[in-house]
Amino acid sequence: MLHAVIIDDELNGVKSLELLIKKYIPEVKVVAITTKPVEGVELINNFRPDIVFLDISMPVLNGFEVLEQISFKNFELVFTTAHREYGLKALKINAKDYLLKPIDLDDLKACIARIGLKRSESLEMMVIKNQLAELLNSQNQRVPLNHKNGIDFVHAQQILCIEANSNHSKVTFNNLESIEVTKPLKDYENLLCKNNVHFMRINNSCIINLKYVTKYKKEDGGYALLGGKKTVPISKTRLNDFLIHINYKD
Repeated sequence: MLHAVIIDDELNGVKSLELLIKKYIPEVKVVAITTKPVEGVELINNFRPDIVFLDISMPVLNGFEVLEQISFKNFELVFTTAHREYGLKALKINAKDYLLKPIDLDDLKACIARIGLKRSESLEMMVIKNQLAELLNSQNQRVPLNHKNGIDFVHAQQILCIEANSNHSKVTFNNLESIEVTKPLKDYENLLCKNNVHFMRINNSCIINLKYVTKYKKEDGGYALLGGKKTVPISKTRLNDFLIHINYKD
C-alpha cells in the first residue's frame, strides 16, 4: 500500500483526485489532504508519504516553493496542474510525472503504474546491493583461531573445513594443512554459519566451506568432496539444505 498526500489550493481539485484514487486505485491510500500550501509542508514532513500530488499554481507558496521548504524528500512527486507549460519545468526538477487538470483516470492509472515499477526496481536493486555487500563481507571476514601458543587470524576463504575434536576443533586449510584450536565446533558455527554465506555445518562434527565442494556423491547417504581430496559425510537432516546451497538438481 502506497501512502499519498494531496496538496491543491482548490477544494474541488483535492476532492476529485481523492475520489478517483479511493474508487479506482486500491494500491494507494490518501493519508492527508490540504488546500493550504504552508500546511502541506507540515503534512509531508509529518506523514512522510510515498507519493505527493502537488498543485503548481497556488497562492502564498507555489508547488516549487513548497518543495524548497520540506525536509522529508524521499517520495515520488506528481505535479497536478491546469497549465501544460508547467510540465517541462516539473519534469526538470525530477518529478515522477505531472497530471493535467481535469485529471483523466487513464493518465492517473498510468502514472501510478510507473511509480510502482520504479519502486519495484529500486527494491530489487536494494536486495542485490545487500547480497553483494554480504558476499563481500564474507570474503573479507577474518577468523580468530585460538591455540595453545596464541591466536592466529586467517581469512575465512582460506578455511576448507572445521572438525570437532572433543571440546576442541581441527581447522583444515585450502592447502590441506591443519591446526588444532581450543574452541569447540559450536563457537565456529555461531561465528561462520550464521554470518558467512559460504559456510555450513554438514553433520554433527564438521563445518565445511561450500566454495571448495568439487563433487557430491550419493552413496552411503551422501558425501561432499572438498578441494578434490577430502571427503565429508552429509547427515540426513542437513542433506536437503546442502543440495539447495550447491544448486543440485536430480
